Amino acid sequence: MPALTEALIRKRAEHNDGCLPDLEEVALHQQELEKIESLEGCCRHIKILLLQNNIIPKMEGLNKLKELEYLNLALNNVSMVEGIEGCESLKKLDMTVNFIDLANLEESVYNMKANVMLEDLYLTGNPCADWCGCRSYVIAHLPSVKQLDGKLVLPADRIRARQMLPQLQADYERAVMEEAAKKPEATGIPVSEGAYTKECRNEMYLELAEQKEEKDRNERRRMGTEAKPKREVPGVYNARGEVRQCNEGKYDFDLDDHTESGKIIFELHVPKYLETSQLDVDVNPLYVRCVIKDKVTQLKLPTEISPDNSKVQRARITGILRIEMPLADQSRTRQPRAKPEPELQPLKPEGPYPDNRPRPSVASGSLHGIYKDPNKKVSKTKKPGQTLLKEVQSTTSAKLQATRAAAAADDDDDVPPLLTR
Repeated sequence: MPALTEALIRKRAEHNDGCLPDLEEVALHQQELEKIESLEGCCRHIKILLLQNNIIPKMEGLNKLKELEYLNLALNNVSMVEGIEGCESLKKLDMTVNFIDLANLEESVYNMKANVMLEDLYLTGNPCADWCGCRSYVIAHLPSVKQLDGKLVLPADRIRARQMLPQLQADYERAVMEEAAKKPEATGIPVSEGAYTKECRNEMYLELAEQKEEKDRNERRRMGTEAKPKREVPGVYNARGEVRQCNEGKYDFDLDDHTESGKIIFELHVPKYLETSQLDVDVNPLYVRCVIKDKVTQLKLPTEISPDNSKVQRARITGILRIEMPLADQSRTRQPRAKPEPELQPLKPEGPYPDNRPRPSVASGSLHGIYKDPNKKVSKTKKPGQTLLKEVQSTTSAKLQATRAAAAADDDDDVPPLLTR
């Protein structure tokens, strides 16, 4: 049988967008409920509560509903009206077709005297209603009731009931004794099939609940929304007995054992808005293991570490999980890795100088000593200030120069000039 949980209340409160703190009306009929619970904790402002057609045997979990105005518990297994003394605003109570017998009528009426706002009451269909004096008995004890079982209570009816109260009380006690004497006689007599009893109603609703569950199961199977079995989390070791290395969540991570001396730093980039309570971290001397939503991220450590001195932190802004693990043997501390040298690139020839860029000039004394005669034959004839360089004369012949001058003089404007290569 389903239980009256907060999830069920939220589901039945669709008209209020599932918001429970300000919920004023909820219909929980035909849910095969066996107990009233969870209402006082999440629905303090409820005004209309419909619980008819269930198998609730006892009125409980209602005493703190101060704003409750209408309570419907028709077609249940209630044996006595109780647990509503704190419902200060209760105006209408429907207890139609329950199991309030004559022995519990007096106590039920006494429990309703605290509800001074109660105006409309339904008791029809209960065993106590078979007594001919039930209506007058209730009217005499509950002066606030203006309508009983759908019939108005006239002032004359109330006056007559108050006058007959002593006689009604005596008749009630005698009827209770007669009913109590009949119970031992009825003990052992088999109940006829289809009799309206608590046991029969429980069996009927149990069958209805099974049929409803089977129907829902077939519908989920047809729509492909059937609940899948819970995923089994992989163990620490694989089939070969080695430490498993995996990243089922496909999170970015960084395992650094060079930056800080004597430590191994593991950073796991988990989702930023993931609750920390969903992170299960296990730091072992040989491996580090993180289980996030049944998905394992596990890495084998390059060196044995000290789990007792390890530190697990999580960044508040980025949500990154950071685990600092000091080495167990500090003598095995690795030296920081040397920075890689820049890659050498081959020299590239420079392009030709542009026409407007001045070319570097070579000073006459810059070539001093470039040539030294081992036999010092030139030193005798060399004069001060004289260099070893000689001016190179042009090899262009005079004839060629004369030809070019004549061609320039005889240029024709209509003939395009020759292109030189």
